[in-house]
Amino acid sequence: MTQPPMPPQWQPPQWQPQQWQQPPPPGQVPASWIPFEERPTGPIPRIPQHAPPPPQRSNTGLVVALVLAAVALFGFGTVGAVALSESSHQAEEPVAPSGPPISTSTSASETTSETSTSAPTSTSSSTSEVSTNAVPVLKLGDNPLNVEGNGAVTTSCSLPEFSTDVASQDAFYQAVLPCLVRAWEPALEEANLPTDTPKVVTTGDDINTPCGLRTWDQTALYCPQDNTIYMTARYYSEVEGRSDAGVFLGQLAHEFGHALQRLSGINGAYGNASASVGGTSPAGLELTRRSELQATCFEGMSLAAFQNGGVSNDLIFPALRDSAGRGDENSNTQDHGSIQTNSQWVEQGFSKNRITECNTWLSSPGDVD
Repeated sequence: MTQPPMPPQWQPPQWQPQQWQQPPPPGQVPASWIPFEERPTGPIPRIPQHAPPPPQRSNTGLVVALVLAAVALFGFGTVGAVALSESSHQAEEPVAPSGPPISTSTSASETTSETSTSAPTSTSSSTSEVSTNAVPVLKLGDNPLNVEGNGAVTTSCSLPEFSTDVASQDAFYQAVLPCLVRAWEPALEEANLPTDTPKVVTTGDDINTPCGLRTWDQTALYCPQDNTIYMTARYYSEVEGRSDAGVFLGQLAHEFGHALQRLSGINGAYGNASASVGGTSPAGLELTRRSELQATCFEGMSLAAFQNGGVSNDLIFPALRDSAGRGDENSNTQDHGSIQTNSQWVEQGFSKNRITECNTWLSSPGDVD
């Protein structure tokens, strides 16, 4: 297989790291629904240049058994099978969901802050029919999401031209969101977990969320209470001065990683564990780092699925580098992991694309520092 070309050498932008702002008081928010706020970026380490193919799903035996049973009962004929090779350089195609379809998102722009008139807020609404027997399981390291060999399946994704204005960012995110769903839906279904699609709200203003006020100059937020990703468009474009589409892709993929934690029940189990030890205690901060680094690893897996599906490395590599550069060195709170640790986890998710390789809950404390 021809290796992808070397990307051009990346020069980090020149800006001063921003101090991460503390979340609002939890108030009446249930302990099991903790919002996820993200880090500013820092120095950018090296990232590998190619993701190996995602894992092959090992349900061939079950399919063959069902087919043989159908033949015996109804005499419909014979069915051939195609063997899948683990050593193949071509990732498997996305598997069509067996349950009810996931609807695509639609968006409408509106202004949500009286303090700004130049940056509208775009809201995406999404509905989906979810299997009644699929519910989150409140477990961490032994969560049923961890099916051995499963990963994010190869997913093509057609994306619009990117620009940093709020409307263009929203159009970009709405195009990415169903691709993320397709990449992860087979793994969720195989683990009998819900697959309801999160919503994306793209805002250039301050916005009130069920998880508290989010100001335009704060980083992105995933709020489990309403299963919504709040992308703060002006923070990345104005505060950090970013304009590369890959950076915005990576941030959305990270937030989607938190949505996966909610769907699986990991978020609920993490919230309960954090409440029992105190969220700001050393043990509580370690739990938060494990949660954040798992979302970063899931981000790497999503980017691997996209790269194998044909998404340009001009998007993939900047996304990886940006995520690898975000860490606690840019803050005064040790709750997201160091830059080196973030780099290691996003690289692991990208290069291995296995859910079990992102199980930060079973890793030693030194791997999540």
